[in-house]
Amino acid sequence: MYQFDHILCATDFSQASLDAIRFASFAVQKAGGTITLLYVDEYEKSPLGFYGMNERQVAEYRANVETFAVERFSDEIRVAHLNRRFTNFIVRFGTAYHEIIAEAEGHNYSAVALATQGIGCASPHLMGRTTERIVRICRAPVITLKPREHIEIDWRVRTILCPTDFSEYGNYALPYAISLARIFKAKLILLHVTTLNVNNPEKMLDLFPDPATYHESAKDIVIEKMVGRDIEPENSIVQVVGDHDVDLVVIGTHGARGLRRVQIGNTTEEIIRQVQVPVLSITHPIHRTVFPRRFQEEYQS
Repeated sequence: MYQFDHILCATDFSQASLDAIRFASFAVQKAGGTITLLYVDEYEKSPLGFYGMNERQVAEYRANVETFAVERFSDEIRVAHLNRRFTNFIVRFGTAYHEIIAEAEGHNYSAVALATQGIGCASPHLMGRTTERIVRICRAPVITLKPREHIEIDWRVRTILCPTDFSEYGNYALPYAISLARIFKAKLILLHVTTLNVNNPEKMLDLFPDPATYHESAKDIVIEKMVGRDIEPENSIVQVVGDHDVDLVVIGTHGARGLRRVQIGNTTEEIIRQVQVPVLSITHPIHRTVFPRRFQEEYQS
């Protein structure tokens, strides 16, 4: 059973990062889990930081950064109302996406939570470079959140949307979506988006995978199946999110075209950029660890 029992929250101490931390705090409550806050300082990877400091200056700089980060962590813990007993924090020095992925994959986190934009992002319609790389590469599930205009609104998970293209890769997210729907007692919507030239798309309802094949508790949740028609799948997905009050999107990062670890599907990327609700993106290599009964065979890339 997949659950949010230990979430890694990457932060740059921006308001957007704080919003991701708030959702992570809400998510781990069901499992009585823990949160680890991670700040990565990249100055030493800049030309000035790399060439401009000797060993003594590096040690002094790191000490100052750690003092600053601990103060900011304390502020985030206070503002987000985190339980200090179940909150850890880490400071790393290096390239942000590399350090975040190394921590996430090396310590068995159930998910990484991060904002789609942070300090220095000029456009709300773009996804930050660090976030994009983590979603593309990280083997652990990744929760991405766009900053909300009204941060005082409480988080909830009553409806979960799981898009699928019927491929084995596209169905990788199903066990996760079913697990979370059961934990949060939420309705699960399975959505397939077909092209405009398909007649009678409702007939495709019979092609949906059997949820019981992917999770032994599928019968315990309410599941609704939908078929959409659009030129681009993300258009229908975004519309369903708004029309059906979806609170969480669970989606695989790769679909019918197969798996390449350095490539993220355009549909997943566009959904992360556009929807106003958290998106849990699932990559391939972790599945046989979390759901060994369902994913036993080796898949060809």
